[in-house]
Amino acid sequence: MEKRYTIGLIDDEENSLEILAQEISMLPGFEVGFSTVDPVLGLEYVLNGRVDILITDILMPELGGLELSRKLIDSGIPVIICSGHSRYAIPGYRVEALGFLQKPADPIELAEALEKARKKLDSLYWVRKEMEGNYVVVGDRLGHLSQVVRPNEILYMEQQNKKSIVKMEDGSEFILVSSFMESLRKLKSRYMVRVHQSFAVNILKIRKLQSDECELISGDRISTSKTYREELRQIFETKKIR
Repeated sequence: MEKRYTIGLIDDEENSLEILAQEISMLPGFEVGFSTVDPVLGLEYVLNGRVDILITDILMPELGGLELSRKLIDSGIPVIICSGHSRYAIPGYRVEALGFLQKPADPIELAEALEKARKKLDSLYWVRKEMEGNYVVVGDRLGHLSQVVRPNEILYMEQQNKKSIVKMEDGSEFILVSSFMESLRKLKSRYMVRVHQSFAVNILKIRKLQSDECELISGDRISTSKTYREELRQIFETKKIR
């Protein structure tokens, strides 16, 4: 289940709190943990671990938003300032506020600020982004084996009936039980190009391009069909040195 992040709201205007709470209630993955017009009480809630993210006004009696942000710098809790006084935006960043929203907060800008806060809190977010871009995890049909595959190390893929055989640079291979186009989608590599009814190659691994085949750095020769040959030729034409 996707984690839901709780948000604390501090503003000395009840109406502003109600508007923020209403907008947050419509955003998936977020919920209001507390809402108060008392900044001192709000700070106590935050320090006691009641919320993951804080949205606060700037000008409030007893304790202002900038001072609140300053007190939370070492807490790891993202602070978003929502104020009608835009001149405080720069001072807000000086106390490491994550963002500044002009009151009343635009729903889209609020959603963007909260998403930014979520990414900051999610220690695995950037790891997952890296995995999405550079790795594919292939599992067998029984779920007993998972193999980590780097798409840039794929040489080519051959379709045989209802399965796709993927050949790797190190000589290994694995099988995807899916259609040709579905297998290409699963590999998540923008360098895989179809060159034949039954073959797709990693264009970064092509050493020679001939009239009816391409030779890969591994020495493998892959047939190219008339249907896809011209598209492949055009890819390399822009890099040709005469």
